[in-house]
Amino acid sequence: MGQIALGVRSLLIRLAIFFVMAILLAWALGGTLWPRPVTAQAVTMSVGDATWSWTARITSYSKPALTWLLAREADGDIVEHREGWLDAIGFVETDDGLFTAALDPKQGWVVLGLKPDGNFVVVDSVDTQLDAIVELVDLDGP
Repeated sequence: MGQIALGVRSLLIRLAIFFVMAILLAWALGGTLWPRPVTAQAVTMSVGDATWSWTARITSYSKPALTWLLAREADGDIVEHREGWLDAIGFVETDDGLFTAALDPKQGWVVLGLKPDGNFVVVDSVDTQLDAIVELVDLDGP
């Protein structure tokens, strides 16, 4: 029985050393053992002193793997809306304000009116991406 206990103890010590060394190697290489979501700005538009952007977020932790975040930056302050949109369309500036469209997992395609304070309102819900694009073009005028 003593030989088995010594073998198990030796195995546990070796596993602990292995994991510590793996963590130190990952840290030394500038990474981590657990992957983090990757984000990148895809579409941006500056209006006055603010910059609105759609940011693509890719992760292996959740489904769907690719989601979109809406963000507004002004005077160093960033307001992010982590709604998890499935797709996004660029921005349209009109006399009435700034608009964009996104695919909401629950509501479908929605046209969003962007407010100067960093918030948004749902202007309309449409059936398809083409309908959302047509509505954005119609907002822009003839």
